[in-house]
Amino acid sequence: MAAFAKIDRFFRNFGLYLFFSALILVTLEATSYLFLRSQGLLSDRYPYNQVVSGYYVFKNTPGSHFWNEVKESPSDPPTVVDGNGFISDNPILLEKPEGTIRIFLMGGSAVYGVGQFPPFAAVHPYHPGVLSFALGPAGQLERFLQAQRPDLKFEVINAAATDRMLHQSMLYYLETISRYSPDLVINVDGYNDLFYGMMSGRPYAQMEARLGNYIALLDQAHAYRPNMIQLADLIYKKFFHAAVDEQLKKQFFLKEDLDQEKYALTAYKKEEEGFIHSSQRFLQILDHYMAILTSDQVDFIFAIQPLLYRQVNKQWSPIEDTMRRTVFGVGPNMPPSVIDRFILMSKYFFDHYLVEASQTRVEKRGFGFLDLNREIQSLPSDFELYVDYCHFTVPGSAKVASLLGQKVLERLPPPP
Repeated sequence: MAAFAKIDRFFRNFGLYLFFSALILVTLEATSYLFLRSQGLLSDRYPYNQVVSGYYVFKNTPGSHFWNEVKESPSDPPTVVDGNGFISDNPILLEKPEGTIRIFLMGGSAVYGVGQFPPFAAVHPYHPGVLSFALGPAGQLERFLQAQRPDLKFEVINAAATDRMLHQSMLYYLETISRYSPDLVINVDGYNDLFYGMMSGRPYAQMEARLGNYIALLDQAHAYRPNMIQLADLIYKKFFHAAVDEQLKKQFFLKEDLDQEKYALTAYKKEEEGFIHSSQRFLQILDHYMAILTSDQVDFIFAIQPLLYRQVNKQWSPIEDTMRRTVFGVGPNMPPSVIDRFILMSKYFFDHYLVEASQTRVEKRGFGFLDLNREIQSLPSDFELYVDYCHFTVPGSAKVASLLGQKVLERLPPPP
């Protein structure tokens, strides 16, 4: 009998434990819901700004807003990604308006308008958020062209995305952009292809390896988000995020001078043959892309984006020079030997091989080529172009847009 009494007591206590545990969770969830609703912060979805695509791993999520957007005026409406992943100042119709020159600006985070990568704020803080359409390269390019050629109507569309590589732009063109009657496609690339593609020589495989991460994000985006989790996230951001972010910045610091001997030209020359070999897939993709555009009778400008670590560059400001020498945006868990090769490739490979190899291919097809690092050499040291290794200040965005705009003007028929 005593044994049965113990079993009965256990189940009664266990039932009470479950009941009170459930009651506490329900109370916490209900309290979180009421608080978030009262503050206008209620959301039943996890934040998510990229969706899985069978064509190019991810694309910009339709309907999403820019994170921490930098605007011309606080009263400006938020920039919103449309149903195709485009960003513009007006809705983009499938049928191009008569008399309009439609230009798609493609590439990675620099032309998307992303701000400063956090570790570089330790040298000098710039805007961490994303430039609005008007302040970013696409909006600035549209404004420049319209001012230079008021006899024409321009429509410049930001079709870039963070982390995007050249082969993804090509597939995005095939899937979506080709349906929208583009007159001109401009690609501004360099860093992502170097980091994700040319180091391995297998850009498609590099993106495929990351597919699982994007699927996990997609699953998370579709999952119900408990209100207590959202409240805990807000508390973390309010009280703990700054300290954690500071530790992450320190992890991304490369605490050695990039001008030291092991990053000298002689060290690069030992690696050059391997770099050239691993870049051939990138050049082949460039040929594929141009063949498609030629078939569609779409004009093309291929631009190498400005990169802080290249030796051919603007006159560095003291801030830019400090960032260039002591900070490098490479993951903290990357093996030192890989970091060393990437630094050498970043400093020298464009100037010693890739620019000429790309330019020869592009101009042979009759398309336009622009090495933006060579174009900015005359910029004085008091002009701050970079906020980190490749992203732009607001004036820097305008300068890049004007250089692209000059190249566009060369390819337009003369005014009447």
